[in-house]
Amino acid sequence: MSNAARKDIDTSWDFREADAKEHTHCYHNYPAMMIPQVARRLIALYGGKATALFDPYCGTGTSLVEAGLSGINASGTDLNPLARLIAEAKTAAPNLQSLDRCIHAFSELSFSARFKKTAAVAAIPRFKNIDFWFKKETKAALAQVKRFIDGIEDGKARKFFLVAFSETARDSSLTKNSEFKLYRMPEERREKFNPDVFGIMLAKIIRNRAGLQSYMENKRGDAETRVFGFDSCKGIDKIEESSIDLVVTSPPYGDSRTTVAYGQFSRLSNEWLGVDDACRIDRRLMGGETKPIAETGMDVIDDAVAAVAAKDEKRAREVCSFYRDYGDSIRNVAAVV
Repeated sequence: MSNAARKDIDTSWDFREADAKEHTHCYHNYPAMMIPQVARRLIALYGGKATALFDPYCGTGTSLVEAGLSGINASGTDLNPLARLIAEAKTAAPNLQSLDRCIHAFSELSFSARFKKTAAVAAIPRFKNIDFWFKKETKAALAQVKRFIDGIEDGKARKFFLVAFSETARDSSLTKNSEFKLYRMPEERREKFNPDVFGIMLAKIIRNRAGLQSYMENKRGDAETRVFGFDSCKGIDKIEESSIDLVVTSPPYGDSRTTVAYGQFSRLSNEWLGVDDACRIDRRLMGGETKPIAETGMDVIDDAVAAVAAKDEKRAREVCSFYRDYGDSIRNVAAVV
C-alpha cells in the first residue's frame, strides 16, 4: 500500500463555466485578472459581518466591484494609473441619463467620421515611438475620440469613456494584442491592418453600458468605494489602523518586467491618457527597484535567494528586492486589519 498523502482536489474553485465578464467586469482586459467568482466566494465565506474591505493590490478592481455587489464599503490601491482608472470606472455609478446623452453624441460623431468624413482634425499627442505603434489614420481617429472625451463635463461619464478609449487604443495599435508584452505584429499583417477606431470604440461603449446597467441593478445598498495610488510597501496612511474587516486580493506576481508585464501592457494606453513616464511603470511596482541582498526574516526565502545568488547574483538581488517589498507590504496591510 502506498504511504503517499491523499490529496482531495476541490474543482469548484476553477469556475470553468462561469461568466467572468458579467457586470462591470467586462470593461477592460488586463493581465492576470482575478476571476470575480473567486472574490465573490471569499467575501461570502469570510465577510458575513464585514463593513470594510481592503485590496492592497487592487488592479482593475475585481474585489472592489464584488464588495459593492455585497453592500460592503471598499478601498483599494494600485501604482498603475491605468489600473486605477479602470477600477474607479467599474465601481462608479454615473447618472445614466447624462451618460446616455454622451453616448448618443459620440454615436453621431462616429457616424460623421466613418461615413461622412466630416470630423475636424484633432491634435495628436507626442510620445516615444508613437509612429512605430500606430498608423497615421489610426492616430488621427484616436485623437478625435480623445478630444470628444476631454469635452465631457461629467467626471464619472468621462472615466467611463476613457476606459473604453484605453482598450480601443490598444486594439487599434500595431501590437500583437494576444500578448500582454509589447510585440509588434508582423509586417504582412501590418500592411492589411486598418482598424475602424470609431467602430471599435462604439462597440466597447455599448458592451460596457450593458455591464454598468447590470452592476447598478445588482449593487447592494449605498456601499462606497475608494481607489488610491499609494505604495503599500511604504505605508498605509490613507486607511485608519484596525479599520478593515476583510482583505481580498490577488497578490503581485513579482518582477513584472519579465513575468506579468503590467507596465508594458498599459504603456500605450497610459501614453494616450497623458500619464507621465508611462514607460517606467514597471520600475515603480513591487520589486521594481533593485536593492542589495539582505535577510528577509523568512528562512525559506533567504535559502532560495542564497541558492539563486550562487548562480546569478544580479537575479538574486531582483528576487530579494521583490520579497523585501512584499514583506513590508504585508506588515503594513496587517496593521489596518
